[in-house]
Amino acid sequence: MCEASEYSPTSSRNQSNENQIRENQRKQNGLKSVKVDNCQSDFSEQSSVLHIVPVRLLCLLVQATTAFGKCNNSWADMSAEEDEAEEDATKRRLQYPISMSAELRQPLREIDSDASAQYQKDLAIDPEWSAIYNTMVAYSQQLGETYLAQELPVPQIDSFQEYGNISKFFQNGFTNNPPVDAKYRPWALDPANDPNFTDSNRWADDKLFANARVAGLNSGNVYRIGSRGLPLSTVNGFLNKDGFDWDAAIQDLSGFTYRQAVLRKRLFAQYHPKMWGIAIDETAQNPFAGQSFSHAPFVMFVLPRREKLFRVVAVQLGYNKSSLVYSPTTSSFFWWTYAKAIANAANTLHAQMVLHLHDAHFTGARFALATQRELPPSHAVRKLMDYHFRGMHQVNTLSFASLIHPEGSFAMVSLVGHSGNMELVAKAYEDWHYRKLNPQHEAAYRGVQFLPYYPYYHDAVRMFRVLRQYADGFVRLHFCCDEQVRKDDLLQRWVQAAATVFHRGTKGVPDKLCTIGELVDYLTHQIWLYTGYHAANNFPAAEYAMYMPVGHVGLALHPDQVDETLAAATSLDNLDYLIQQYGSRLESVTVSATVLGLVGMKFSEIIDQSEAFQAGRTAKLANFVEKKLENLERRLVKENIKRRQDGLLTYKYLQPSEVIGSISI
Repeated sequence: MCEASEYSPTSSRNQSNENQIRENQRKQNGLKSVKVDNCQSDFSEQSSVLHIVPVRLLCLLVQATTAFGKCNNSWADMSAEEDEAEEDATKRRLQYPISMSAELRQPLREIDSDASAQYQKDLAIDPEWSAIYNTMVAYSQQLGETYLAQELPVPQIDSFQEYGNISKFFQNGFTNNPPVDAKYRPWALDPANDPNFTDSNRWADDKLFANARVAGLNSGNVYRIGSRGLPLSTVNGFLNKDGFDWDAAIQDLSGFTYRQAVLRKRLFAQYHPKMWGIAIDETAQNPFAGQSFSHAPFVMFVLPRREKLFRVVAVQLGYNKSSLVYSPTTSSFFWWTYAKAIANAANTLHAQMVLHLHDAHFTGARFALATQRELPPSHAVRKLMDYHFRGMHQVNTLSFASLIHPEGSFAMVSLVGHSGNMELVAKAYEDWHYRKLNPQHEAAYRGVQFLPYYPYYHDAVRMFRVLRQYADGFVRLHFCCDEQVRKDDLLQRWVQAAATVFHRGTKGVPDKLCTIGELVDYLTHQIWLYTGYHAANNFPAAEYAMYMPVGHVGLALHPDQVDETLAAATSLDNLDYLIQQYGSRLESVTVSATVLGLVGMKFSEIIDQSEAFQAGRTAKLANFVEKKLENLERRLVKENIKRRQDGLLTYKYLQPSEVIGSISI
């Protein structure tokens, strides 16, 4: 019978003896090897294509881990230099994941209806947590009222400079005087206050616009145009080639023709087809009310030779061959700024409703409910995952009024109105796949894994690797062999329940686990969802969505309604007509207050810092993971300093100190 024992280092001189013990153990149990012969899942076939942990590190783990789950010191003592070398080796070994087959589709409301009763049963609001959350929301509203009560020179916003003043007011008020007790103040969000988001002369720069696609809000929505990523045939099916010379524009920026840029894997896009044709509420406060949204942006970029940051080619507003196209060379200053503003608005909306609300909160809730139904509190995996579920049901319930309610603030200012928001979430479910929970698999699917400058992706890979080491160490404390995983009926029922919630077989979610490696992968995917994935798609809103020209979700100026005499602006200083389209001062302050209330606190660290986790056999694992995270923190801080020196956007959202351990905000 195999048993797991305490996590403790094992000296290398005893390694050969322990390997012999392991082999004897297998023979006594009648096992010829740890390979599974009769238990192969779809998950094992897909996930085995690519593992985030480098092969050399896996070898160290195998050599250092006995049949009882003990580990060698060499695993825990790897330096930052070794980590970097392993990462470079991983990039060289990168393989593409197996292509996703055709999926059955079903609206979100249908798959959630059966779970509603059980959801209410499982939901348990923690009074202390709820009090902190409600305090945060109330304080954000109070800050907004204070700003509006000032004696301002004009009744409405008349310059882009005031948007910067609003953002600074909220950030300074929250940072300097957080509304929570002293014991919670270390968790208060400290916005970067980057001048790129508060300087009225910098936000519209083309370099900043391109930089924000790979190091900002919605950075997981970039595709390479070609055989992998966004198919060229799809792009050619809607690209307006009669009204705009794409070949000339690409050649002017890069020296490549359209075809050459595709073949050399240097053509990219930010793609918003989910917004195309969405029906907008008749009561929505924008010119598209009562219509289908026909100005969803398609933004094309090209990567020139010997450059690491791509350049903006053009913005097409719509997905048919007659859609309007704007570019930095053929459009006036007003119309080019207008096109980028629409793209920014769509960017924020997609990030919040698709990547954040659906892919993080709703997806996390599905996994959490399956865990709470099938795994008893005494089960080791339940104890681990409870920490990463903490606060999620509460925030999903409490944020309903602001994000999802028909009269909530997000519905009031959204580019597509409340019904459009909900249709966008339903489409997000149709497109969701399990590979999204592995940054390398997802980047390979989008064809962007080899971009030379992609802070979101590169930082995600590093974080995911540490989380896999965390999951691996935990699993080997409690499971000694593959047989123990297969015969854990509670564990298997849990996995089947989660797969059922996602419509088994259609979303790539495994419905059985047969090996320790598969269990490690499964836990890593979920822990990444609750930590790094959520942080990367939530906390950037503190900078982007709070500064209206960059992240306003409600800008919906219809081109046909623009008087050309008012569109003659040649600089931001006289762009008065566009300023008016961002809404009233009240609307701008309301958006900033809503965003700050939703992202203003970090309630936990990546791993459990409680006495329960630090005690006994988990203490060494916790210390090991902490050291890994500290090394990663130092490395990312150093890179952000370099980015700022190079005039690029910083990307702090996956620094371990900025990542929380659960979807609790």
